[in-house]
Amino acid sequence: MTDTLIQIEAPNIIIKKQNVILDATVLTALMNCERYLDLRFNRNLIPINGNSNALEAGIVVHKILEEYTKALLHGDSRNVAIQIGMAAGDEAYKIAENVPEDNVLDKQGKVKFVGYQWIIATMQQYFERWKNDSWTPIESEKVHGQVVYEDEEVRVLWKAKLDRIVDTFQDGILPVDHKSMKMNRDTIKLNNQFMGQCLVAKTRKVCIDKIGWQRSLKPEEKFLRVMINYTDQQLAEQIGVIGYYAKILLNLKEQNYYPPRYTYCDKYNGCMYRRDICESNPDDRERMIQLNFKQGETWDPTNPDDSDD
Repeated sequence: MTDTLIQIEAPNIIIKKQNVILDATVLTALMNCERYLDLRFNRNLIPINGNSNALEAGIVVHKILEEYTKALLHGDSRNVAIQIGMAAGDEAYKIAENVPEDNVLDKQGKVKFVGYQWIIATMQQYFERWKNDSWTPIESEKVHGQVVYEDEEVRVLWKAKLDRIVDTFQDGILPVDHKSMKMNRDTIKLNNQFMGQCLVAKTRKVCIDKIGWQRSLKPEEKFLRVMINYTDQQLAEQIGVIGYYAKILLNLKEQNYYPPRYTYCDKYNGCMYRRDICESNPDDRERMIQLNFKQGETWDPTNPDDSDD
């Protein structure tokens, strides 16, 4: 009897790709600290007293500029658009928990908490600074999504909220990102948000519209429009970075383990989870969370990103 080798062909196995939705805020959190990512975006924990003053002041500014730009797109005159924007800012201020009426200063006389009256004064200066603006707005506060990475394992949809898209004529059509800040730092192009905006807008340029809270600077010193330029190779490299971290995110979710990364603890005046959660004993952390945090809204790319403090 002769043994017969029977070859059985396995059926085609279709492996379903995993879809990942990423934006710059989540990607940056993942790069900084896995535990922060879990606490902020899986559990949606924010301090019990609400968002920071910097964030809420930035939200008011974004609302003013959003409604101002939409009014221009609607055909209103610039003066009418400014009035509409300022009225929208007033409504945003009414629901802000941590924006005082007037500035709160620290011991050195610097602005510690930005007040609403200074927000209004600053935006009046801003509109005066750019009264001869020749840029034509095309869109305002619109979320764009695009599949930027795909392989046999994963497909990544990148989402970016573009504060404004304008036709600059000289530099073409490009996205504009509004940034309110207390200090005028150099703008670094190694930024997930800026590169992501270029990817969805299909451009290699983005304008950073800086809005400074400084009281001692002239308008031309604190209201700046900084152009960031990328090459095709730089944006292609960023696409690979996005794909790499998308797979890390899937692995974290599968393992349900989000380890701390201590290099982030002292950045930006200290991580908001450091003292009450990470520095507590592991078996006491849930109690500390109940005492010091509350559940905020589920994160999505339409939420304003953190303003520079």
